[in-house]
Amino acid sequence: MTVEIGLMSVLYALLGSIRVLVMMMAGPIFSHPALSVRVRLMASLMIAWVAAPAGAGALAGSEWDVMSLAGAVVVEVLIGLIVGVGSGLVFAGILQLGEFVAIQGGLGAARSIDPTSGASSVAIGSALNTFAMLIFLVIGGHHELIRGIGASFDSLPVGGDMPGPEIFREVATLASVIWELAFRLAAPLSISIFIQNISMGFLARAMPQLNLLLVNLPLQVGMMLLVFGFGASEFVHAFKDVLEEWPSRVFTVVMGGAIGG
Repeated sequence: MTVEIGLMSVLYALLGSIRVLVMMMAGPIFSHPALSVRVRLMASLMIAWVAAPAGAGALAGSEWDVMSLAGAVVVEVLIGLIVGVGSGLVFAGILQLGEFVAIQGGLGAARSIDPTSGASSVAIGSALNTFAMLIFLVIGGHHELIRGIGASFDSLPVGGDMPGPEIFREVATLASVIWELAFRLAAPLSISIFIQNISMGFLARAMPQLNLLLVNLPLQVGMMLLVFGFGASEFVHAFKDVLEEWPSRVFTVVMGGAIGG
């Protein structure tokens, strides 16, 4: 089966929409259940209609059979997954930050269903993740994702070769941001809780009749809320800094791997 040359731009747009749709299904913001599949599908078709044929001009006139179409679909799915999963790693780091904070602050048992992933997570982690998504929207991170996936058709055109293994290695390396972000932002609370636990240990030695379990848990929760209250602006700036540069960092890895750099 071959495709007529007059339909090539339509074919490129349809194949390119797969890349955009998979990115929206796997990436942050666009994968939220509040955004219907119909909206994602229409948005992916519009983005691909503009960007995909322009990025595939060098392939115009080539003949396509069933096997080449199937291979192109697999390539588009892989590229979309790379961009979507890579973009969502920073939000996984914020969820991990919530896990650290909840365990040390005495709220590890307070869990809820995360509407984004559908998995159970600590309540404070879901709150931090929602707050980070709000910051991501305010700074225009969703626009950067759309611009980046559109620009990816230049370095990874529709019908091109499979992404090199170096791209997968680099995206896996980006996963270190999960622990880096969680440990760095949880450090003030960890130090505060550590000092409080040492103080409670001295107090328990001085007052053996004190029920340490009943007293320490409310103090840990209070210390956690106190740290978040006094450091609210610092957390906002920390979230903004990492979220602002994250899309460009992901697309640098994807496009750099595509051109061998």
